[in-house]
Amino acid sequence: MDKNDCKKYLKRAYRKITENKEKLSVKNIEYYMKKVTDEQMKEYISYSKIAMNNLANSGNIEITLKDLLGEIDILPRIYTKEDAIFTANRL
Repeated sequence: MDKNDCKKYLKRAYRKITENKEKLSVKNIEYYMKKVTDEQMKEYISYSKIAMNNLANSGNIEITLKDLLGEIDILPRIYTKEDAIFTANRL
């Protein structure tokens, strides 16, 4: 386990609980941490799907990890999180 990632997710969950003025409890922490990680996972998968689609349609015969990682570096400049999720859902 990476404690920095754990802290990051815990901070985000805590902020959501306080924004919604809910009681700080074990169940709420669990619920919001799952929600935060699910949202982030959805974003990561969306960018990956778009990258793979772009490379597959670019005429590359062989797609390498380096190509995919390079595409991932560029996509957040082009797509917002919401746009990426919307676009990936259409693929």
